[in-house]
Amino acid sequence: GFDKLIDIAAIAPRKYGFAPSAAAMFKTDAERKESRAVLFKTIDKDGGGTISFDEFLNWAMKHIKGKVTGGVKAEYQPMAIEEDASLAAKNLPIYDEASSPADFATFCKTAVTDKSSPEYEKMYYHLLRCFTSADTTHNGLISASDFDALVDVAAAAPRKFGFAPLASEQYVSVEERKEARSSLFKTIDIESTGAISFQDFLAWAMEHIKSKVLRGATPWKAGVGKLSLIQPSSADEFVEFLKAATSSASNPQHKDLYFHLLRCFTDADATMSGVIDADGFDQLIDIAAIAPRKYGFAPSAEAMFKTDAERKNSRSELFKSIDKDGGGTISFDEFLNWAMEHIKGKVTGGVKAEYQPMAIKEDSSLVAKNLPIYDDASSPADFAAFCKKAATDKSSPEHQQLYYHLLRCFSDADASMNGRIKKEDFDALIDVAGAAPRKFGFAPHASEMFSSVQERKDYRANLFRTINTEGTGEISFQEFLAWAMKHINGKVSHGVQSWAVAKHLAAPAPVPA
Repeated sequence: GFDKLIDIAAIAPRKYGFAPSAAAMFKTDAERKESRAVLFKTIDKDGGGTISFDEFLNWAMKHIKGKVTGGVKAEYQPMAIEEDASLAAKNLPIYDEASSPADFATFCKTAVTDKSSPEYEKMYYHLLRCFTSADTTHNGLISASDFDALVDVAAAAPRKFGFAPLASEQYVSVEERKEARSSLFKTIDIESTGAISFQDFLAWAMEHIKSKVLRGATPWKAGVGKLSLIQPSSADEFVEFLKAATSSASNPQHKDLYFHLLRCFTDADATMSGVIDADGFDQLIDIAAIAPRKYGFAPSAEAMFKTDAERKNSRSELFKSIDKDGGGTISFDEFLNWAMEHIKGKVTGGVKAEYQPMAIKEDSSLVAKNLPIYDDASSPADFAAFCKKAATDKSSPEHQQLYYHLLRCFSDADASMNGRIKKEDFDALIDVAGAAPRKFGFAPHASEMFSSVQERKDYRANLFRTINTEGTGEISFQEFLAWAMKHINGKVSHGVQSWAVAKHLAAPAPVPA
């Protein structure tokens, strides 16, 4: 590649006689390749056998500076250069005014699944433009301070078609956005150099986009998008996804598998209590098996067991092995830990599609479960009525919507993706969960409620301890759900009031003059 790069970079100086042709400089192809291989090694500082753009850029700038500093002369025969006809195509955007969301989704899927396609080439150059637009120092590297801008530039296209949220919709504060992106930067900066190369960004972006289209690109709504089932388009794609998901917790596929398993678990949580019993676990296994059965990686229950009693007995024994404390129920974090290890064990040894593929009926409730608990037309009175219904009638659609809303809040704050919230993540969970009531004036901002950061931290630390009834130092979704429902019920039972009114009523009466 470097041999070709030198000839490409030499086009401009050769055109005007500032550089000789390769034919004039070397007697044979072997001589040329050997000379350039030696040069390549001087640029490849780590001896990895490849160079990234920033390494080439650094060398090229110094090389050119050395040439022009002493006074460069056109001492070679000018060469007639055939213009690169593909230049315009490489600069084409990845969409135009006539593109629809469906067109964009199809483009992205082809781009990340077929490297030989024109779509892949366009995506490559699009991501390159995003990278160079954010490279303010023009050194071929993106620092942590520039990464925030890079994310916004790269997100412009999916945002245009409704597949990604604005930062203001996704984060409750500027601080939360910066913290989230700082964490993302660290996962991309795998060498911990404090800067990422185009190579690093390209690899991450392609995997990130691939994980999105694998689940089916769907429009983003506030509080929506993560709680969805993976939707691989082939057996090979499914295996590739699972291998990536179980190989590293920092991979985007790992995050997608986390949300897929979370969705499976909650679909089996018939009581919407955050835990499932042995009967619920029987259903959970069938829900979780839908994806592998679709491509023949798992047998049907009928093929595996002779009778319903045999199936239930077998799964009951498996349930007991997961239910470590013998309480008769398991929470999401217990199921998640088992499922990740189970899947990793399957793909590590090389999984094969050895069973009859099953036609799967798609889950038509997917969209309903992802509906936010309010929309732009909602008023404070609408939100208050929703909360009252949700907290007082467990059989209502509102209760189900609130359950899934609280689940999304919990999973958004689960930074370690282990199904439990640590003390240090609890602060973020409260802010995420408080966003909806704050929007309608039913809850204060932290700055209105506390006189200092330390006061806020102390208050929330005490609250964490009251929710963590098991005293483990972490809270499960079951614990958070129980507290949140009780908290909301307590609010609505006395009549939902705006924060300003409640504060006024709680204030001491003025002392008569």
